[in-house]
Amino acid sequence: MEFARQQYFWLLLATPFVMFLWGVGVWHQRRMRIRFGNIENLEAISRISSSGLAWVRGVLFAASLFFMTVGLAYPRMVLRELQPLPTPTDVVFLLDISPSMYARDMSPSRLARAEEIIQKFILRKQPQDRYGLVVFNWDSAVLSYLTSDPQNILVYFDYLNQQDKPETGTNMGSALTGGLRLLATEQKFNPGSFKGRRSVFVMLSDGDDTASQLDKPLLALAKADTKVYTFGFGTASGSFVPLVMRGGLGGEVDQYLTDEGGSRLVSRAEAKTLRGIAEKSGARFVRAENGRQVEEALDEILVQGRPVAGYYSNPVRKDLHRYFLAAAFACLIAGIFL
Repeated sequence: MEFARQQYFWLLLATPFVMFLWGVGVWHQRRMRIRFGNIENLEAISRISSSGLAWVRGVLFAASLFFMTVGLAYPRMVLRELQPLPTPTDVVFLLDISPSMYARDMSPSRLARAEEIIQKFILRKQPQDRYGLVVFNWDSAVLSYLTSDPQNILVYFDYLNQQDKPETGTNMGSALTGGLRLLATEQKFNPGSFKGRRSVFVMLSDGDDTASQLDKPLLALAKADTKVYTFGFGTASGSFVPLVMRGGLGGEVDQYLTDEGGSRLVSRAEAKTLRGIAEKSGARFVRAENGRQVEEALDEILVQGRPVAGYYSNPVRKDLHRYFLAAAFACLIAGIFL
């Protein structure tokens, strides 16, 4: 137990003095009774208390003063609560930047919606976590290696949003390979940096895979016990695919993807491949337009699905002054009515 206001303890010095005065009063009362003589005749018209009862009342008043003083000193009990220590997590974002991700059937576009979800991850990031970014179309490229300061990723968003001619093709196998390459590079230059940590891939795509090169990287991810959470973009009705834009992501579209006859092609949400990737890795598929599913996935990845690395002792101070003041009040009332 500790006391936050120990300067009030000097009031305890008054307790012996109060008891001394109380004793003088009891002695004087007893002396007066002896001088009065036989007081049995007064019992019919007055309450006559004994000296013992007077001493009991004195002890109660002294106890009231003691408890009040201790309460004013603000006592606190220091308790030790065991808090779980979450496992540090490395999140590698695999962001699809193929032309179909620039489609505008989601507000403001599929790619912009994907960037918003990554920003949600950044806002909920724990200090010990690290984030990395891999972008892909037909090939993949590492834009940001694992870092504890993911604000750098936002700089790359500005770069992506200014692209006027996105390259065609969507190779999810290349994306997974790029994520594995990122982890391998980190291990090479920082040996042992993954000790006591877990790695999670987050793939954000409209699901239109055109390469079918998933088997090998999925096997490698299974051996590494790395889950791949997938977020699917696009709607069932779909949207035209921009090929050339003026002003980047939110600019005017000059040319759309067309077939041999010149008709514009429509890109619709394809969930089958994304769902299969997530299930094979032991994770889950999320529809990006469903805000509830997105929040649940973030909670699963960053909170509920995070293993416990251990426990640490967290000191918690519990205030006790109200109990001592209540005891002081109770002793005072008992002394008055006794």
